Amino acid sequence: MVVKELPGDPASSAARERTAIERLLQLDDPFAARLDDRGHEPPTWFERDGWRIFAPPAASQDGVGDPVASFSVADGSRAALRYEKSSGSALAPFDIGAAYDGYVFERWIERTSNRRLSQRQLNAFYRVKPLIPRAAQVRARRLLIRWQGLPRFPEWPIDQSVARLVRFYAFCVLLAQGRTEASFRWFWPGSFRSAVVLTHDVESEEGLRLAVALADVEQELGFRSSFNLGAWYRVDPGFLRELTSRGFEIGVHGLVHDRSLFASRQAFEAQQQGLGELISRFDAHGFRSPATHRVVPWLGELPVEYDCSVPHSDPFEPQPGGCCSLWPFFIGPVVELPYTLPQDYSLFTLLGHRTPQLWIEQAERIEAEFGLIQCVSHPDPGYLGDPGNRARYVEFLRAIADRPRVWKALPREVASWWRERDASVAEAVSGTVRIGENPDDVVLDPPADQVGSA
Repeated sequence: MVVKELPGDPASSAARERTAIERLLQLDDPFAARLDDRGHEPPTWFERDGWRIFAPPAASQDGVGDPVASFSVADGSRAALRYEKSSGSALAPFDIGAAYDGYVFERWIERTSNRRLSQRQLNAFYRVKPLIPRAAQVRARRLLIRWQGLPRFPEWPIDQSVARLVRFYAFCVLLAQGRTEASFRWFWPGSFRSAVVLTHDVESEEGLRLAVALADVEQELGFRSSFNLGAWYRVDPGFLRELTSRGFEIGVHGLVHDRSLFASRQAFEAQQQGLGELISRFDAHGFRSPATHRVVPWLGELPVEYDCSVPHSDPFEPQPGGCCSLWPFFIGPVVELPYTLPQDYSLFTLLGHRTPQLWIEQAERIEAEFGLIQCVSHPDPGYLGDPGNRARYVEFLRAIADRPRVWKALPREVASWWRERDASVAEAVSGTVRIGENPDDVVLDPPADQVGSA
């Protein structure tokens, strides 16, 4: 892929469709940058200092320009980012746009040896799950994660792949334009450096009863959250009025708590009417799939504004994987809000943590990367319904409640902002990207001065 400065009318190039990574890092360039494919080979793995990229290689660039950064390739060869000063071109060794799509759509899964259950095994598990005592289910899940192990990719609990790709893309654009810095549309409203959303999947009627008490604690600490409800238990209209009148949000968690929605294309289409009716009844804006089962491209066909089913990095779910992104992204018209903290069940039950310290440290790392902090938890017994787990959750909330540069938002607010930002109708607030001599020396500076408000 070659990134070069366009000498022509910038208005003519502005009409073209932007790649997804251009939509994420909206560089305010007087001259648009064009990313041209230079090859159409099947995707393969590139690696540089622990950073793994799954993307189609560019056409051979040997002898063209000066090498700037070197990558190892899966076939044992090496490839380089090259700069050709005479033409003002930065020639990347792989398709940058396809690399971004490969991350967020989890296309990398097809070329890893990460252990996971097959579709047949998952179907068998859900058939017998109602007959298995809770304690036996927990033991089975612990055995499963021991068998799966922690994968090399994506890294857990945080993977920096998309963050590094964003910096690499910025480096290539500025290198091609002969600049060392540029402004770009900042990620969040005002000068907020990060955003936090709290989402809860309610698994039972008992979880509904405990949800209100959980909302009380959150409201006392200055938060509002979203509660995702399913169709396999009765929801009293009074519950909906109670929470929404206090500024909380209702989302949808599916018709049945299994993987049937994504078991086949036929099953997915068969459930759309029921999902639409449930979304309408709850006046919901968002969705999370039961147990985060997903076929990522299909999520863009759901009748919602946003989805929260895709993990940043989660090797502990029945369908392990991750998009490696700390920022929202688009799946068709739907805004995907990846969950970026380990789920409460994984952290406290499967892994046996007795403090929320991993959550707190992860939130600090995400804020340092200017990303989205999304915590997934459950009000039900066995989750935050247990006093010890609830106390740990409250400790986590207290740790982030007074961070002035973290936007405390509802998921629908983040999705609405991301859509406005993408369409460039939001209030323009600029950050600055600065580059050094190589792709490892790229800095994103947030807006300074006053703390943002939304």
